[in-house]
Amino acid sequence: MYIRIVLLLFASIKLQAQQFNAAPNLGMGNTGLARQSIYSIGLNPAGIAALTNVSVALAYQQHFLSSEIQSQAAYLNIPLKPLGGVGLGVNSYGIHGVSTLLTVRSIYARQFGNQIFSAIGLNYHQFYVKNYGNDQTFSVDLGIQVKMSPHLLIGALIRNISSAHYKEDVEQRIPREIGLGLNYEVSEHLSLVSDVYYDFLSEMNYRAGIEFAFDHRFKLRGGAMSNPLHYFAGIGLILNKIQIDIASSFHPKLGTSPQIAMAYDL
Repeated sequence: MYIRIVLLLFASIKLQAQQFNAAPNLGMGNTGLARQSIYSIGLNPAGIAALTNVSVALAYQQHFLSSEIQSQAAYLNIPLKPLGGVGLGVNSYGIHGVSTLLTVRSIYARQFGNQIFSAIGLNYHQFYVKNYGNDQTFSVDLGIQVKMSPHLLIGALIRNISSAHYKEDVEQRIPREIGLGLNYEVSEHLSLVSDVYYDFLSEMNYRAGIEFAFDHRFKLRGGAMSNPLHYFAGIGLILNKIQIDIASSFHPKLGTSPQIAMAYDL
């Protein structure tokens, strides 16, 4: 059983480990390049530029319903108006004590007027495998969002612009990709999102999602993405300053990966 879990970890690590997307975005097709929340720290860092409250968040995901393969993440956002804002994110993926991918992100974001939001992110990556040592490196991300109208926001991301990589003998890589996304608010109840990624070493990846808000407290989400094919669903609940989100990805072959996330505005 243990050997099977290790094999599953390495079979899926390319699919899940490099980019952890928190439940609100995961439930909408693993999108979010044009969304604005504390969870943008782990996706498009420009999404924190407009935030006005200090906030913290935690997330936990169990991959493919295996208690051994897990992801944990923590986020902190601190606005520094009018100088912008800073963010910090930490996430790990793997089997504790066996193999782990750790990413630590530090973000500086700046808003220009009411239309343009930009950010730069410095990332520390560490890859560890028991009895095989570890390696670490740094990468740089650039993000921007532009509000085209009161209802339409467009976001773009260049991930790993520095072309960082691990040592040649490490069977893992840091993706170098370009992403473009949009978030269109059809009404106060309905939002449509879509992201497109181009990875320099693989095919285009298309993602789309939908969010329906019954009121300001309860939201229902769904979506899908290609390469590899995934389906997603989730719900969100807002209770005063606390936001609780539950979502899951559904892989046709590997199974279900449920996640819970909680954010709090201080």
